[in-house]
Amino acid sequence: MGASAARTLPLEDSNMIRLSSALFFTLALAATCKRNRNEITELPDDITSGQGADADGADAAPIKSVPDHVQSIVGNFQRVFFDFDKSELSPESRSALDANVALLQTHVGVKVQIQGHADERGATEYNVALGNRRAEAVKDYLINQGIAPSRLTVVSYGEEAPLEGGSNERAWSKNRRAEFVVTWGADGAVKSSTD
Repeated sequence: MGASAARTLPLEDSNMIRLSSALFFTLALAATCKRNRNEITELPDDITSGQGADADGADAAPIKSVPDHVQSIVGNFQRVFFDFDKSELSPESRSALDANVALLQTHVGVKVQIQGHADERGATEYNVALGNRRAEAVKDYLINQGIAPSRLTVVSYGEEAPLEGGSNERAWSKNRRAEFVVTWGADGAVKSSTD
């Protein structure tokens, strides 16, 4: 073989490199999502103070301020809790969701992001999928109660954003949940309703 010949990796080494790269990317993405979620700490006093810029640097339309009635309901949404390894809504969950439906029916301009969560037990991928099923179950319930799908988005954090630390049933039962983040305007989160 000449000095300029390309060296090929065995199939196992090539697959290991791809797997390592994918794992690194997934962990970096999860860390970024978690960091960004925690940065939302307070409602803005006034978000009309500046104008955004579009991709060319030209001034875009001013950002609309968050109405007082939206700011006033942020903390009123109730969490929804789930049984172990389940995404079905219990009677208690439906009761909490009925209160959330009433808020959404009263404040028709409000949009929400439904965040699905799981406890620490199980594989990360499984818990992300479980959190998504929980968020989707909540979304479906809200839609069946007359809330427009365009007002609802879902995201799953799996086990990555526990409400309570600890490896016991008390902590796990609080971490198996769906939460609501009130969103407003073009780009999203105003504040978590349950922070």
